[in-house]
Amino acid sequence: MVQNHSSFLFDAAISGNVEFLIILIRSYPDLIWSLDEKKRSIFHFAIIYRQESVFNLIYELGAIKGISALYTDNHHNNMLQLAAEIAPPDRLNIISGAALKLQRELLWFKEIEKIVQPSYRKKKNIDENKKTLDTPWELFTKTHKNLHKEGEKWMKDTANYGMLVATMIATVVFTTAFTVPGGNNQELGTAILLSGKWFMAFFISDAIALVSSSTSILTFLSILTSRYADKDFLYSLPARLLLGLATLFISIASMVIAFSATCFLVYDSEITCSNYYNKFGCHSSYIVFNFTL
Repeated sequence: MVQNHSSFLFDAAISGNVEFLIILIRSYPDLIWSLDEKKRSIFHFAIIYRQESVFNLIYELGAIKGISALYTDNHHNNMLQLAAEIAPPDRLNIISGAALKLQRELLWFKEIEKIVQPSYRKKKNIDENKKTLDTPWELFTKTHKNLHKEGEKWMKDTANYGMLVATMIATVVFTTAFTVPGGNNQELGTAILLSGKWFMAFFISDAIALVSSSTSILTFLSILTSRYADKDFLYSLPARLLLGLATLFISIASMVIAFSATCFLVYDSEITCSNYYNKFGCHSSYIVFNFTL
């Protein structure tokens, strides 16, 4: 009977069925210490199959979670060495983007590193022929070598595309700043529509678009010039990518606002705000609808 419960336990850990695990462990508390024929516990399975919700149960063990972290399988693999192996394809592919996949793998490795004994972090494994193998970090580097290459390419491609768009926006808004709507007064050198109620909206949004697009260009440039070490994919590169995309989005939004303000400045006497927004909303809905199809 206990053997059957253990089998259910490991199947639930592999599939990530944490609700069933909790019910089963509450009914049979000793099952949490059960090991399979390869001396692996549910926490070993959670690491192998990257089941976060299952692994989080180890923190509910309190002070005795360190005992579970000491367990090794019949190949003398501790938890950190299992985390150094690459995740199964079905678990790896739940995130799009090779760089973000590598970040998730690094987060797993660093999380397991916190709970294992310090000696395990540098411990080298031994194979069946008693040959000394790699430390957990050396193993991680080897098993994720291809993912690292894919992540570097993905990050560079994304940065290149983003920088191209940001450069185009910066060029447009910079040029627009010196060719204001309505032209300039030849005698005074000031904008003819300077007193227009939409001129300030145009000027501010154009300035924001220029600053944000320039920031985006510099951010993407820093990504392209990065050394692309494994640990850079943990926080540094994803943070730069997020900043680059965020400033790029701001520049696009500001450019659209500047364009709208220009339309109001030039055609204010011919169209009303309600008509403009109705037309803009209809065209936007049409574009989005056709894009989704």
